Amino acid sequence: MELSIPTLITYAIPAFFVLIVLEWGFSILSNRDLYRLNDSITDLATGVLNRLASFYYLGLTVAIYAFAYKHVSLIEWDYTNSGEFWFAAVLGFVVFDFLYYWAHRMSHEMNFLWAGHVVHHQSEQFNLTVALRQPAFHQLFTWIFFIPLAFLGIHPALLVAIGEVSLIYQFWIHTRLIKRMGPFEWILNTPSHHRVHHGKNPEYIDKNHGGTLIIWDRLFGTFAQEKQEPVYGIVKPFESFNPLWANLHYWKEMWDKARNARGILRKLEVIIQRPGWDPSNPKAAIVIPEVDSTKHQIFDIPAPGEIKAYAMIWFLWITGLTFGILLKMDEFGFVEIGAMTVFTTASLVCIGGILQNRRWAPFAEAIRLVCTATLTYSLVDAQQWMHSLTPDVWMATLHSAACAGSLCFLILRILPHRRRVSLA
Repeated sequence: MELSIPTLITYAIPAFFVLIVLEWGFSILSNRDLYRLNDSITDLATGVLNRLASFYYLGLTVAIYAFAYKHVSLIEWDYTNSGEFWFAAVLGFVVFDFLYYWAHRMSHEMNFLWAGHVVHHQSEQFNLTVALRQPAFHQLFTWIFFIPLAFLGIHPALLVAIGEVSLIYQFWIHTRLIKRMGPFEWILNTPSHHRVHHGKNPEYIDKNHGGTLIIWDRLFGTFAQEKQEPVYGIVKPFESFNPLWANLHYWKEMWDKARNARGILRKLEVIIQRPGWDPSNPKAAIVIPEVDSTKHQIFDIPAPGEIKAYAMIWFLWITGLTFGILLKMDEFGFVEIGAMTVFTTASLVCIGGILQNRRWAPFAEAIRLVCTATLTYSLVDAQQWMHSLTPDVWMATLHSAACAGSLCFLILRILPHRRRVSLA
């Protein structure tokens, strides 16, 4: 039984984008404020970093699980028998969902796990792009929750497939357009249940952790019904459009708390305590502030249409390039993937900085454009430039021209806009 690890999610990405466009179009036609460009680009940018980061550690975590599967498996399924295969798949899915509940719940109750998972909760919007707002490093810590599946004889490839099916299911529940789903709400995780999970209202904090099934929350006392639409986001708002900082900021908060704590044990305790725990006053209750949806101000930085268009075009270009690399992952070596990761990360950070009108962003973007144009030119053999118009030459020419045009736009439009905003 073989399964290419990145296959399901990678090939689901185009369908995700189609559904996002449909929801976005409906929100415009119905005059509903469901999307903001800067927030959605940040959502999707963190998803891109998640896909790239998984390349470096997914194979390792699957290898560790495969080792456990080989040595501790108590059941041997005949995966060539369709009946046994589907029984193992259904059993594996239900047990996976149960273990996912605990991995997810602990990710809200332990600081070092929340440091990864917090990325998914930072957005103050709730739409389908939020489903793709995934952390880069979280799976480095949560894979251990699923080791019990090895005892049941769940093949590593089947585990990966189950995990990706679970993630694909959870995509559609990130919407405000579907209200209630009747009897299904008793068993399945639905948009209504998941809106509660993303709310920062005190009554909604740390509720509805289920993946596909909501029964675990009902059984273990973490279920909450949606009584009013939540105020979305995290208790301490993440006010940035930087996808790299989105993955690092809570680690910095933990570091600051540990550095200021007295005694080595208290410093280490920061790692496993709940979010909001104060090492300087360890017995104090963690108080979640009340929120008022009528007064809540969403973090936003207005930008002219041309700057939004610039950010969108480059984001789509970079995402398309990265998606193409993911589809042909086996054809590239570690060095090429590493270079692509650095390029993509730097590019997405620059786009976020431009949308946030950060002082350094235009200069960093100018450096990125010059470097990428130069690198693109150098990667194509000189003989190809002189004697043939291959697809590589066309793509390199187009990319270099895009960089040159973008550099001119940067100088003529973005830099003057930044000065105007600074002076204002």
